[in-house]
Amino acid sequence: MRALRPIALCALLALPVGSGACGNDTCKTNDDCPAGKICRVGLCARDPGLTDTLVTGDADALFDVTLNCDPAGATDLVMNEILADPPSGADVNGDGTASTTDDEFVELVNVSNRDVALTNVTIKVNDKTVVAGAFCLPPNAARVVFHTDGLPALTNGGASVSLLVDGLTVQTHTYGSEGGSDQSLTLAVQLDPTSSWVKHKEISTAPYSAGTCANGNAFPDCAGSPPVEGDADVSDSEIVAACSTLPVAGDLVINEILADPGAVNDANQDGTFDGSQDEFVEIVNVSASTLLLSGVTISEGGGKKFTFPAGTCLEAGRSAVMFGTYAGGGDFGGALAFGYNGTFGLNNGGDTVVVKDGAGTTIDSVTYGGDADSDQSVTRAVDGDIASVFVKHTLAAGSGGTRMSPGRCQSGKAFPDCGEPPVEGTGDVVEDTSGDAVTPTDTTATDTATADEVGPTCGPAAGVGDLVLNEVGLNPNGLDWNQDGTPNNTQDEFVEVVSTAAGAIQLAGVKIQDKSGGAFTFPNLCLEAGNAVLVFGGGGTLFSVSALPAGNAAPQKGAPSLNNTDESLTLLDAGGATLDSFPQRNATAGVTWVRDPETTGSFVLHNAATTAGGAVASPGLCANGNAFPSCQ
Repeated sequence: MRALRPIALCALLALPVGSGACGNDTCKTNDDCPAGKICRVGLCARDPGLTDTLVTGDADALFDVTLNCDPAGATDLVMNEILADPPSGADVNGDGTASTTDDEFVELVNVSNRDVALTNVTIKVNDKTVVAGAFCLPPNAARVVFHTDGLPALTNGGASVSLLVDGLTVQTHTYGSEGGSDQSLTLAVQLDPTSSWVKHKEISTAPYSAGTCANGNAFPDCAGSPPVEGDADVSDSEIVAACSTLPVAGDLVINEILADPGAVNDANQDGTFDGSQDEFVEIVNVSASTLLLSGVTISEGGGKKFTFPAGTCLEAGRSAVMFGTYAGGGDFGGALAFGYNGTFGLNNGGDTVVVKDGAGTTIDSVTYGGDADSDQSVTRAVDGDIASVFVKHTLAAGSGGTRMSPGRCQSGKAFPDCGEPPVEGTGDVVEDTSGDAVTPTDTTATDTATADEVGPTCGPAAGVGDLVLNEVGLNPNGLDWNQDGTPNNTQDEFVEVVSTAAGAIQLAGVKIQDKSGGAFTFPNLCLEAGNAVLVFGGGGTLFSVSALPAGNAAPQKGAPSLNNTDESLTLLDAGGATLDSFPQRNATAGVTWVRDPETTGSFVLHNAATTAGGAVASPGLCANGNAFPSCQ
């Protein structure tokens, strides 16, 4: 992670509060700096002779800047070192003058995997505070705030020093006379905020280590040996890893991106749907070696950046996935899972995702467009193929119509066992350039690829006379119609579509459209003759409480929001021709509308249907409770 050294150095040299990124205030003389600043070791820093206006604690008054990083969270920073009694003659802050006052400092380290803004971070000494800075601090970089940067005076005989994030105290150390011993106080276990505080020379031969670990290494290598003097190849992360091969262009492929989770994709498997937390980027190691990802970054067009932790090894053929938020758990097929744990902010309508190595060299870059704005991911048409185009996940040949596959192949299999690539000429992979789903031109697998690998073997596209709207649930009224274990009056709304065709038909591109224009478009999905498919408003794991009824295709999520009054629906084929309709009806709480007789009759309330026996609903089943197509 050599690329972080200049940034960490800027932090060490106390980037002035109110300046921008550290590279913007370089100087050779004081004349190169704006009013109120002087040139210190090549950087414009606040003039220590000015009245200290920084000791206010009012971040809103100090900073009116836009940063391409999220504000620091409560666990993102660690207060690692405090120097109240600088050794005599030591010019700690590098301003050319040794001072037992100006060289006092407090050191903060970013222990997260993302850049964090310091504008919401304050250091409190007894009853006075200073804001940490107005810039983004990269992972493993240190911000050293000196007295000349507004840090309240640290008395040798004792003081209480606290780290505050958003005004809340996250770490505090109160020291006594041990602070006046010509050395700093530091965490016995570096970067561990639960560790005890000790005098610096108890764990190091040096009296202080502003901006580095106590052993002199760059963060986070605080347990290893000190760097060899004059060795320019010592990296910022000397943590011993089980691998050593660094990735180069072509080794890592951005394979899948979910920018628009909608309300139907619990990508990080935490049990909730969230349009930000469930975003993800998946990369795959397509090289023949296990790769060391230390310092490798994933960034988006707005500048937000995630950095892989030191020592991260990714085996050949395996994947790693970064979610907007990840707190552990889930089953991602053995993939490495991480969390940005902030607002990464992938734009639904289009964005650029870039993977770079620790030196800032691009390994892979992808720019996507409006196809990502469809409650599903976009993925390589052929898993792991850097030359392959991106398509909507539902249209990927091996996806079986699923909306995403974080950490896994599009088929749901674990990497690297994705199966044979689609056979050229089968037409199963279709790049959607219109923003709407498209109909595959051919879905027949050849003898060199199985149906599981190229998608379902199916018949022609659905046409007039092939499909009917058979049952509509407008108002669940607390009933768990989607059988995910959680009643929800929006997610449990549903539309049941039944095939009246003589053979299997392809549903890709078929739409269910409501009165207000909201629509659900079927993905690449095969429906057998006489069988049904359910489309729910949303939900968790559908039919996890009871089994999916026999005779049903895979249930779908994302039905348009259904009104309780004057709702009507239209079923359209991929070309926009009307296949069937549900006439305008009002909801009766907890009772669906169903055709009587099944598939051919008019819509009646379910409990009044001839064969229903008073039942209020039968999602995925005939009104009499039988499996399709045995409704008589």
